[in-house]
Amino acid sequence: MFGNRLKEILDNKNMSFSDLKKLLEQKGIEISNARLSYYANGKRKPKDKNIWIEIAKVLEVNLQDIIIDIDYFLSINQENSVKNNVKKNGNVNELRTII
Repeated sequence: MFGNRLKEILDNKNMSFSDLKKLLEQKGIEISNARLSYYANGKRKPKDKNIWIEIAKVLEVNLQDIIIDIDYFLSINQENSVKNNVKKNGNVNELRTII
């Protein structure tokens, strides 16, 4: 189990998992309430760590406000940075080394 503050942030914003789900769907991200609950309770981590970045964006908070595990936070940032470089430069080998 790893730590995050998703549930706390949703509570502070008077939002439910359904509300978050709708916001993510507007960005083309399909996710169930159950999966969001698993993430919020630390029972599962998303396969694509960048989902956390999208969650932070739709909730209008910093990623660091959600993810309290510093190693996991850094791994998300690293993966996101590599993916952005691949998109810009087309260097697929760089993406393979992180995955």
